[in-house]
Amino acid sequence: MSLNKYIGLSRSNSSFPKYCKWLDDNNLPYIILDWETNNFDDIQKCSSLLLTGGVDIFPEFYNDWEDGKNRSEYIPARDGFEFKLLEYALSNEYPVLGICRGLQLINCKLNGSLINDIETVRGTDHKKISASEDRLHNVNVKKDTLLYDLVQQNSGTVNSSHHQAIDRVGEGLMVSAKADDGIIEAVEWESRSGKPFLLAVQWHPERMPDMDSAFSRNLIEKFREETNKN
Repeated sequence: MSLNKYIGLSRSNSSFPKYCKWLDDNNLPYIILDWETNNFDDIQKCSSLLLTGGVDIFPEFYNDWEDGKNRSEYIPARDGFEFKLLEYALSNEYPVLGICRGLQLINCKLNGSLINDIETVRGTDHKKISASEDRLHNVNVKKDTLLYDLVQQNSGTVNSSHHQAIDRVGEGLMVSAKADDGIIEAVEWESRSGKPFLLAVQWHPERMPDMDSAFSRNLIEKFREETNKN
């Protein structure tokens, strides 16, 4: 019988089976937390929270301006559900791992903001190359951070499939990795003292070309350790 505790896995509206496969392949049990069934109480059965990628966060959650997109292109019900999950996780000292949109949601919850569209605002492209192929680029890791402790590398190659990114960093967070073009690629607690594990990355460790890369393998192993400690 597995001694692993349950990870609370927020359901994504895109590429969700890849998150499930990542956890299954690593023998990590999980409970899917779904905004549509609104099974919020199931977070109480879990010992950690994994926030997945997907649709853009409704802009009114992090600023007061419209971005020209139709409101039907957002899922504010998912935003509200995941903000509530994150609030519960932080209040109960759950380890938290954020991926892509998950990073952005954590930043917004802590009063940060987002770049609405990287290509138009910053003139650089982080979107996937095609429907089936992620872009690849370098990330530079800041020393004396949790991320550096995990990957033990100053830089490395990660995948990329996003058009938004962190602008103003959320309260209590620090940047632990950036792309060569300055786009923020990872955040964590500025001070880890007395706080549970929290790491959020803009790339997709669940579908890296090299799943044994330190930027994938070391993250899931650390998250396993922290989940089982809780």
